[in-house]
Amino acid sequence: TPAGMPVLRPSIGFCIQTVSATSSSGRWYVNMCRHKMCEMPIAYSGKTVSRDWILANGIGNLQVPFDIGSFRKVKERAEGARQTTYCIDVIFNPLIVQIFMDDEFCNKMAQYRPFVIGLALKRIEETIGVRLAQDQVKLVKTLRYKDGEGDDGSIPREFEDVPGNADCFDEQVPKKPNNVNDVTEAEPLIQDMTPGGARKPALKKGFLNSSKAGGSLYGEDGSKEGVLPENAGDPLGYIPKKLRNSCKIVDCNAPEYQANAKQRQAVDETNKHNKEFKDQLGGDMEKWMKMSQPEIWKEDLPDGTDAPSAARKYDNDYSRFDKLEDVEEASVVEERDWYYDSCGNRRSSAVTGASEASKGPAVKRGFLDGVKKPLYPNGSEQGVAPLSEDEVLKGMLKQAQEMAGDHPSSSSAAAPRAAPSVVKAKESRTPEFELKDSPEGLQLVVTVPGLESMQDVALDVTELSASLAFPAASGFRPLQVDLPSSVLPNKVKAKFSKKKGSITITLPAAGKARDPPAPSPPVCQCMT
Repeated sequence: TPAGMPVLRPSIGFCIQTVSATSSSGRWYVNMCRHKMCEMPIAYSGKTVSRDWILANGIGNLQVPFDIGSFRKVKERAEGARQTTYCIDVIFNPLIVQIFMDDEFCNKMAQYRPFVIGLALKRIEETIGVRLAQDQVKLVKTLRYKDGEGDDGSIPREFEDVPGNADCFDEQVPKKPNNVNDVTEAEPLIQDMTPGGARKPALKKGFLNSSKAGGSLYGEDGSKEGVLPENAGDPLGYIPKKLRNSCKIVDCNAPEYQANAKQRQAVDETNKHNKEFKDQLGGDMEKWMKMSQPEIWKEDLPDGTDAPSAARKYDNDYSRFDKLEDVEEASVVEERDWYYDSCGNRRSSAVTGASEASKGPAVKRGFLDGVKKPLYPNGSEQGVAPLSEDEVLKGMLKQAQEMAGDHPSSSSAAAPRAAPSVVKAKESRTPEFELKDSPEGLQLVVTVPGLESMQDVALDVTELSASLAFPAASGFRPLQVDLPSSVLPNKVKAKFSKKKGSITITLPAAGKARDPPAPSPPVCQCMT
């Protein structure tokens, strides 16, 4: 403290903690103190506002007097601390600190605390040159003053001003005008030091008032120093001369230009209408030519032969099933003691399983150890050795002679002709299926081994029946299954698995089906 100045020791307020926003190291404590020497906030008119005015409107549009000082370094990192700690004091008017600590007022005016903290951090940045992070400010609840005097460190230190500290509102404070009487006429900076005395001035004051001047400096014609430019009065004079000579400049407002523009526009519209009429006429002519000429490439069928019509109840397009990908499903083995035979009758597998279990295995291990005769005396005839090339040639020659009617024997009697071979068509069979309950209603699983795709497979579902028609090449007969309960035909979903060789059909129930007294198996009707 300078000599002759009273000791300034502020009162305790509260303490906040933050970090530097420019560097990662360093912890900062800001002691928000109070003292009566700090004035109340001032309006821009220069008048001090009252306490009631601050409680009603806040301090957002006021000048708040405060000061900072007592900047010190609490701990050095070189002394063993994890990071260097700094501390600085900020002094406000006691009312500012009191309102800051009032939770009820700060809840109503949420911007009060961030505004006061922003004022303190801004002054610290302007004075010390350290920018502190406002978004990481937190209240220190364990103490109200950091690094104070006394045994417990709760007594504030004597306030010491920071060198170079200046109020951020100093530029906005109006300055008093200087006294006019104190202003003295300044001496000329350059003086004529030529020996022999000062020369007479070239012009005397009032030289235009003499009779020689005639009352005018340039006379009646005025000054003739200026020269009229070459492009004076030209509306395009702002364009350089070289550019004007090498370009053709057209005035769009000229009558000739306007007339030519209208003529070009009329010609363009006429050509556009003619082109549209020609395109429309050409398109209609092509349509009329197709209608007038009959189809000469129509298929030549015998008289009375009509095109084959599809004998289907509904004309549905099932081509979308060709794009279905195989879905690998986890195999679920259902444990049950009954099954359906090929005619749809329910059979019990308990008796068969018990009898088979009682019999034991059909073949026991080591049954060939004590045999007296060989199992295959002449060798196994299951596999046949491939024919040699000579045997293949002889067989082909014999087949050719039989086709020509010649017999290898020398007898003249004609050998009886072999009976024509009859190729039996592939016998069609009824696909196996399984009908079971599902969370959605019913689920019909049809086993179709060898079916490559759902192409040409017709599915027809009504409320109480479901039928499938397969192509002739598949070898399956049409299948029709009577359903025990009503379903929704328009919500049926089918899924084909080529890997498993099955078609899974989900049949959503139309309503809650009534449980029959005895579950009857589905009836299979084979259509030929």
